[in-house]
Amino acid sequence: MANAEVVLVGSSSIHFNEISKTKLRDLYTGQSQAVGDSTVLVIDRDDEFGERSRFISGTLGFTTEEFRTVQRLLECIGISKTPTVARNSQHMVDLLTNNPNALGYLTRKELQGNPTKSKLKLIKVLAE
Repeated sequence: MANAEVVLVGSSSIHFNEISKTKLRDLYTGQSQAVGDSTVLVIDRDDEFGERSRFISGTLGFTTEEFRTVQRLLECIGISKTPTVARNSQHMVDLLTNNPNALGYLTRKELQGNPTKSKLKLIKVLAE
């Protein structure tokens, strides 16, 4: 799975279909917890998930170390809420399907192969 495409996924009832890269970065670094008027449950993956670094670099535009540094800095100054961490792919899917405002990421293969994919929707990340 070394070259799997990572896609941003939300609960099927999340109120948006696309998000700016800046807003997504704010959510994942903990600077923001809302999109519009709705609080979003941001779900990250453990470092052991091989595609996490692909999501951080390819989708968020950080190196893994930059991402950690920004998260730590924001936590230290008290304006950060770190994302919920999914233990594995199934836990990510469970969190996404059971929380109406959940936002996370999967490989495209994980999404397509999941029997509950009708409860999930792809979220487009807008380039800036």
